[in-house]
Parts: sequence; structure tokens; C-alpha cells
Amino acid sequence: MSSKLDLDSVDWKMLSELQLDGRKTFKELGKAVGFTGLGAKKRVEKMLEQGVIRISALVNIETLNMFSAMILLEVESAEAMRKTLDRYSECPRVINFFTTMGGYNLIALVLAEDQGTLESESMEKCSLRSGEGIRRSEFYPIGKVHHSTFLPLRTYIQNKERHITPCGVDCRGCPSFQNQKCLGCPSVSCYKKPVRKQGSPINRFKGF
Repeated sequence: MSSKLDLDSVDWKMLSELQLDGRKTFKELGKAVGFTGLGAKKRVEKMLEQGVIRISALVNIETLNMFSAMILLEVESAEAMRKTLDRYSECPRVINFFTTMGGYNLIALVLAEDQGTLESESMEKCSLRSGEGIRRSEFYPIGKVHHSTFLPLRTYIQNKERHITPCGVDCRGCPSFQNQKCLGCPSVSCYKKPVRKQGSPINRFKGF
């Protein structure tokens, strides 16, 4: 947006309430800030229209026993950066990208259902590190997520009828997939759902 948006104390209070419970009714929100339900509704609708907030479901990766990692990349040029971002724009395992001003100028947060699949994300053809224009990289598996284990999984990116992943790889030709180490990409038909271990939660993306 061209101009800076200013939120007042009421807006911030309502944001805090929605972050604690996104299912709160307008009546409950209004009560928290001294407004009517209609007044709260208008405030929320305005923030939605202005792109200040988006209401969606976050997923607890700890409850689902999922594995995560940070991938640090040094990309050689702006063109290579754009190609990398475009290639993985519909990858269901890449939760988000962050560009930085440091030596590593692109950082990605990725998720996987098990350890073997996470390791494959660091070395196979679908790996961010294998892309054109990547000078160097670091792969850091995350041991513990603090403060909040809820993340925006991109479960809406799926097309079970296709065989080629959004990043352009055929899982069927991948050694890690063939050797049962990697489950494959959740967006293609050959994806293998992980087997549930007795006494543990199903560690897969909901809906896949």
C-alpha cells in the first residue's frame, strides 16, 4: 500500500484478542474493547480490507510431531533470487522465505513429516540448495520451537493428479524416494503417507 496505516489502541487490543482466539465473536471482541458487536465488526472488516490481518488456521507442528529446519542460502544475483523464489512459490514444504542483507541473503523455513524426508530436503534435486545461482548454503534442523509451535502450513497447495512437483522434480526418479527414505512431495500422486507409530500422533499434513 502506498501510505502507512495507523492502528489505534482499540485496533491493537482487538488484534491481541484475535491472536489469542481467532474464533471470538464480534460481540466478544466488542466487549473486550468497550464497543458494540457491530462496532467491532466494522473494525475487523476495515483491517481485513486494508490487508492488516488475515484470519486463517495455524497448525501445531509439535502436536503433529513434524520436523523443521532453517536453510540459509547465499544467492549470487537478483535474477537467481527471483528464480529461486518462483521455483518454490507453490512448494508445500516451504513455509516462508526471508530475504536478508547479510552474507546469506535468503533464508527459508521448511517442514517435513519425518527425519528422512527432512534430510532429503537438504540434498536431493528438490532441495533449495541444489538450485541455479546458489553459491553456498547451510542447513540447520530445528530442535525446539519456543513461544509458539503454531505455523501456517501450506496445506492448500495440492494437486493429486500431477506427477511432477511444483518445483519441477519427479519424485519417482529420486533415490531417496525409491529407497523409502523420503515420503515424496505431498502435492503429487505418488506421495507416500507416513505410517502411524503406535502411541504417537499422525505426523502428516492434514488433508494429504
